[in-house]
Amino acid sequence: MTEFILYIATSIDGFIARTDGSIDWLPLPEVDGEDYGYAKFYNSIDAVVMGSRTYEQVLGFGDWAYPGKLTYVFTNRHLSTTRTDILFIRGSIEKVILDVKQRGFKRVWLVGGGNVISSFMNRGLVDEYIITIIPIILGSGISLFQSVSELKLDFVDSKSYLSGAVELRYKAIKNET
Repeated sequence: MTEFILYIATSIDGFIARTDGSIDWLPLPEVDGEDYGYAKFYNSIDAVVMGSRTYEQVLGFGDWAYPGKLTYVFTNRHLSTTRTDILFIRGSIEKVILDVKQRGFKRVWLVGGGNVISSFMNRGLVDEYIITIIPIILGSGISLFQSVSELKLDFVDSKSYLSGAVELRYKAIKNET
């Protein structure tokens, strides 16, 4: 069975980016020597899902950030790449779910953005939530949770870092019907 995992950082007030999409407020792991569990998490996933604006943000980092992981990019635009590990999805989430299952992927990372995450959440597809709260209040920006339905979660664990960041882990409570 495939699990979809939300692994993301937010400001204290729940924003994943500034209004213009900038994430310049996120701490750089190289600066304080802390990777916030990223390497362990990255090695545990099989594929990546994101929206087109997140994809364009990632392209601005230089080298492709997710080598060796198939990346599904939801878009309504005509984007292209020469990379064979990036698939542009024009359509429904169901296309990705089917492809992920056919490929035998077990763990899929929902990177962002807010619309993609909310679409998965509203369909009850997110199995695990790993949210790192960064000690900053942005006041405005792109909200992590955009038009989502009420959802109860089971607390799994928390971890605090010297930087003041706090990682919260939750599992989705699946309805038994």
